[in-house]
Order: sequence, then C-alpha cells, then structure tokens
Amino acid sequence: MMNQALKFLLSIMIVVVTFIVSATLAGMLAEYAGWWKKPVIGGVAAACVVLSGYISAPVYKLYSAAVWLLIGAGAAWVMSSVFMYAEDADTSVPLYVTYASGVFALALCWGWERRKVVRGIGFQE
Repeated sequence: MMNQALKFLLSIMIVVVTFIVSATLAGMLAEYAGWWKKPVIGGVAAACVVLSGYISAPVYKLYSAAVWLLIGAGAAWVMSSVFMYAEDADTSVPLYVTYASGVFALALCWGWERRKVVRGIGFQE
C-alpha cells in the first residue's frame, strides 16, 4: 500500500514538473514565433498534464488522466483571469483552446486504454 502511495506521489511530481516545463517552453516558442501566447501555453500544457498523468500513474491510469483534466481545467479557469495579457482582453478563446486540448488528450488516453483491453493486454485492478 505504501509503495502504491509513493508511486502516486511520484506521478504527481512528474505532472507538476511537466506542467511547468511545457508551459514555459510553449510560452517561449509562442513568443519567438510571434503567436498568441495564452492559447499556445494553455493548449500545450493541458495536453502535457493529461498525458503525463496517464503515463505516470501506477494504476487507474484513465481515472488519473481524467482527474488531472479536472484539476487542470480549474487551474486554467483561475489562471486565465490572473495572468491577463493585453491581447486576451474580452475573449475566452484561450480558455476554450485549453479545455479542448485537455479533452482531446483524454480522448487519446481513452483510445489507448480501449486498445489495451481489446488486445487483452490487461485490465487494471
């Protein structure tokens, strides 16, 4: 039981670091390319958080990815008003892009999960 808890703690740390690194790099790329920063940062970070949550979870991978999607959606909602850029005024597009990216990443995880079950690779306990 303790081993499982440590694995989930490691998974949480992996997701948090992945969020920080992916958001930072996406922001740098958007700045360099001259793109609208917030949707790029949000979209990349959302996908990376959901995917890293799925990949790093020791068990219940799909549930973990879904929980990270919900946590990320809440954090994105808060951060969308806290980190306001001039180009973001009067639009929710960056938030919708972030949500769509997270949902798309969860759909990918669901597809991987279905493929594992269909192939008989295993069911999670």
